[in-house]
Amino acid sequence: MSSDTIYDHPLYYDILFGFDRGVEAAFYERTLERCGVAPGASVLEVGAGPARIARLLARRGWRVTALDRSAAMLAYARQAAAGEGARLEVIEADMKDFRVARPFAAAYNPLSSFRLLHRDAAVDAHLRCMADAIAEGGVYVVDLALQAAEGDAPTTDDSWEMRRGAVTVHATNDGVTVRDGGVERRLAWGAEAHLRGYTASTFVARLATCPAFTIESWHPETGRPTGVSEFAAEGASRAPAVGRAMVVLRRRRHA
Repeated sequence: MSSDTIYDHPLYYDILFGFDRGVEAAFYERTLERCGVAPGASVLEVGAGPARIARLLARRGWRVTALDRSAAMLAYARQAAAGEGARLEVIEADMKDFRVARPFAAAYNPLSSFRLLHRDAAVDAHLRCMADAIAEGGVYVVDLALQAAEGDAPTTDDSWEMRRGAVTVHATNDGVTVRDGGVERRLAWGAEAHLRGYTASTFVARLATCPAFTIESWHPETGRPTGVSEFAAEGASRAPAVGRAMVVLRRRRHA
């Protein structure tokens, strides 16, 4: 029987977000190296889904592990990586409740997956898990969208359609419509109607509950000249007032 959300359908999810992620992957790679992470080091992708960024970085020589709570997503990601000649490790776990065998040099959280954590307690639990998962001095890059006022935010302010073979996936803020082999189905974005909305100040306040991290830099979205998001390579010390940005968190060293 068909599931209700797009997250239960790895193929449809991968088609929907199947646009070029190369610019985004290059940003993560440059940022990690600029922050002192050695090329090819161990990196964790959090809320990975089909792990498109992880697969790109793995092909570039990084040792990448994908974390997601969906076994189906991870199976899809591993199969896709193998087909691309890349090695990908996986961890099946919720991003607010997991442990790793050894800390990673760095981690990143793409596509606003951080905002799937709607409650303060969930955010705090996630940050504690990340503090244990990243080596001292390592970095955690979070893809975040900031708004003028706190509260629920639209899951997307775009409407787009992607196609692969006979499958078409169309997204709006209200949900996702899939046409597959003459059959149409309607899928929700998830259990919550919207993503959590942050202002710059509420994000900083939430982060303050986890003293293991400090903000290294903010990298606002600079536009979409290539049709995909690009971000400022040189970071700023202050958050943008509104808009999408990458924020680099540094794992503090113990005194």
